[in-house]
Order: sequence, then structure tokens, then C-alpha cells
Amino acid sequence: MNKSGIQSYLFSSVERMSVAFFIVYFIFSLFFIEGFSNLVNLRNILIQCTYLILLACGMTFVFINGGIDFSVTATVGLGSILGARVLTLNGNPMTMTFLGVLVMIAIGIVIGSINGLIVTRLKIPSFIATMATQLIFSGFALWYTESATIGGLPEPFLFIGRGVFLGIPMPIIIMTVLVIVFAYILNHTVLGRFIFAVGTNHRTSQISGIPVKKTIFKLFVISGLLASISSIIMTSRSGVGMPAMGKNMLMDIVAAVVIGGTAVTGGEGSILGTVTGAVLIIVLNNSLNLLGVEWYIINALKGTMIVLVALLGVFRNLRD
Repeated sequence: MNKSGIQSYLFSSVERMSVAFFIVYFIFSLFFIEGFSNLVNLRNILIQCTYLILLACGMTFVFINGGIDFSVTATVGLGSILGARVLTLNGNPMTMTFLGVLVMIAIGIVIGSINGLIVTRLKIPSFIATMATQLIFSGFALWYTESATIGGLPEPFLFIGRGVFLGIPMPIIIMTVLVIVFAYILNHTVLGRFIFAVGTNHRTSQISGIPVKKTIFKLFVISGLLASISSIIMTSRSGVGMPAMGKNMLMDIVAAVVIGGTAVTGGEGSILGTVTGAVLIIVLNNSLNLLGVEWYIINALKGTMIVLVALLGVFRNLRD
């Protein structure tokens, strides 16, 4: 088996293992964890998955390039409070909802663009660049509101996170559509091929005529965009704008991407794997909370899972 064949097989095996483990654990939870199979609980799990899946899908694009985006949680918080500020201005509720959503999406695109420019133009590693923007924008969000929340959001906006269409909660509909769209982009477009090529080898991609800097820039814009949409759903569902919204989600985002089979060194990954990893993380959090397991033990278990998946990556490199 050649190098690409080995990598494809091992990557696929990680994804298959994640899916298999999720199915087994989910069935176990249904039958043996009290309260897990409650329909209200299962519905809440699905809605919680929407936030994490969108954030993790954006992170997947950056991971495939061998980078990371720490700023996604700052994008969620800043988008939440600035969007809420616009939403609560005097005016027609539908108009304010439209403007508020536009502002929140724009914030994600702007932060993603700033990250992309810092990484591609200033040649600062994404680890440092996005850590800096995370601190800057999260700090600004807290300063702007003095750590206060903003309530009184209009009903049309609240429908995004709380509404139901044809019996299906709106967050699930939005998430499903976006997952399909971005999975298609990654797997069936020229941009998707460029992303994998650049993630595999920047130097070779540049020699081959692939616009490496433009591709990397677009990855961060996609990450920021999906973070802003997650912010819209979270803010709508909670009914208030919060500067610290999503601040504790970064570990779960990274865990979902890694457990879903995306290689931390770049060049390998899939939206399907990330979705599986995200759902598994939410199910673990929910089921272990129902069992009364302390949060630090839950984090330790998730950390162990990340290490095990990373070891498969080490094994892959040894086989190359």
C-alpha cells in the first residue's frame, strides 16, 4: 500500500472507530442511564449539538490546513453582544432582526479575515495569531458591556433559536443545511481540493500553482462565518446577548474535530467525522452529567480520547 493509501485507510479507520463507539455508547446510554432516553433530554441534546457542530466544522477547515483558530469563542461572544445591541434598537422587529443577523455574520467574517491576513501576510503561526485575537476580541466584548447581558430581543429573532418548522427545531434545520453545504464545498469543489493540497504540503502546492495564501485566508473566513452563525443560534435560544457566550466551548470544539478523525498535522479530515465527534462529545457530557460525574472527570475522559486518537496519528506517521 502506498503512502496516500496508508493515510486514507488509517484516517478512515479513525472515523469508523468514532462512529462505532458513538453507536455503542448511545445505545448503552438509552438503556442504562436514567433520564437519558427522555424525549425532552434527547431534543436538548440535538439542539446543543447544533452549536458545537457548526463551530467544529469551521475549525475542521483550519485543522486540515494544519492550523487552529482559538478566536471562534471570542467571535461567538462579540457577535452576541454587538448583535444584541442592534437588535434592541428602536425599529420594526423584522428590520432589526435582519440588521442584527447581518451584523453578527459580518463580525464573524471580519474576525476571520483579520486572522487570515495575520497568518498569510504577517506569517505569524495561527496558534499565536488566533490566541491574540481571542484575547483582544473577548476582552473588548467584556469591556463594551461591562460584563453585563443584553435582553429584550425581538420575537422574530428568537424564532431562529426557539422556533419549529414542520415539527423540527429551527437550529437543527439551519445546522443540517450548513453541514451539507460545507461538506459539499470540502469534498466536491476546487476550493476543497486546494484545501487538502495546501494542508498536505504548502511548498508543493505553491509550486503547482495553487493560490496558497488565498486558500488559507478563505479557511479562516469560513471558520469565522460558522462561528457567527453559531452565535446567532445561541443568542436567539438564550434570549440575551452575552459577552462571554461560548467561552468554555473551545476544548469541546477541538475534541470534536480530533475525535472525528481530522489530522492535527493537516491534509486529512471530513465534515462527517467532525459531526460524529461533536455529537459524541455532547452525548458524553449529557450522559455523564446525568450520572453525577464531576466535570473534571468528564474533561479527563475527553482528554484521554484525544490522546488515543492522536496516537493513531503517530502510528500513521511511523508507517509512512
